[in-house]
Amino acid sequence: MYENTAPIPVQSGGTAVADTSLRTELPRTGWLRVRAADRPLLADIRAQLGIDLDRRVPHPVDEHGFALLPLELPLPFASGPAATSTVFTSATILIAVSDELLITVEPDRPVPALAAAQARVSGLSSAATSREVLLVIIEGLNDAMQDTVNQISLVLNDLADEAVDSSGGFKMEGRQVGVADIAQTAVSLGGAEELIARAVQGQLMLERAARRMRRSSAHAEREYSTLLSDVQGGRRHARFQHAKVRNIQQSLMTTLDLKQNQIIKVFTVVTAVFTPPTLIAAYYGQNFANMPELALPWGEWFVMATTAIFALVPLWYIKRKGWLR
Repeated sequence: MYENTAPIPVQSGGTAVADTSLRTELPRTGWLRVRAADRPLLADIRAQLGIDLDRRVPHPVDEHGFALLPLELPLPFASGPAATSTVFTSATILIAVSDELLITVEPDRPVPALAAAQARVSGLSSAATSREVLLVIIEGLNDAMQDTVNQISLVLNDLADEAVDSSGGFKMEGRQVGVADIAQTAVSLGGAEELIARAVQGQLMLERAARRMRRSSAHAEREYSTLLSDVQGGRRHARFQHAKVRNIQQSLMTTLDLKQNQIIKVFTVVTAVFTPPTLIAAYYGQNFANMPELALPWGEWFVMATTAIFALVPLWYIKRKGWLR
């Protein structure tokens, strides 16, 4: 990593003034790694090389002999003191490459893929061109994207198991899977789908950068063609995972519809069973002046038996039709 030194302030009339003549002399060959927050170094690059890297570049462009290649990739980062868990962060990287010099503007958080690529670049011969170095960088970033898709695949396998549990109706704990459980799984699937979409977009950006370099690197055309095949294979893998997400989502939605129908069916059965007894209770709850049944010694038993019959007959009919299954 090329380190920048801040300008030395000099005293002039009791006021600290930055000596603008003391600029950092930039290398003209090799690989220059720059942090996006290092504004003084970016200003030196703009002053000495004529390219403005302190801005958003939406698509590859050519400027003052440099090809500017923007990349936005969801890359895995180890988190925690023991690095036992992994999080995915969108890394915005801007690459400027000429015949002699390669510059990468990286996020403040270190990108492990670029650190690994730097170790590989150190093993190249001193005669390696900037485009050959860029080939190593894109390969490393593509490998990191493959790791992203592979870890998404592992997450999707767990979500698929949860979807199977939801379809079965019960979890390992023995309790019935509810709508809240299905909704939580659906939210997790939505996050995985968004991550896959960003992975596909990142691989498209890698492919576009590799195609641009292949056109301008006749001596490395075979290597870049192989790299393009690898990137396209990774994108197909990501799209397969996207199709898996859609299948799991469809299964969850079907399960959710079935559970909602089951809930409605339970309420319908309860209503059918208790509506006739409710009508009987409502009838005998009226304040009529003359009710002969009140004088019968067995009138109470008669009403209780009638109520039970009217409750059991609809239940028997529903069960006979198989609507309780």
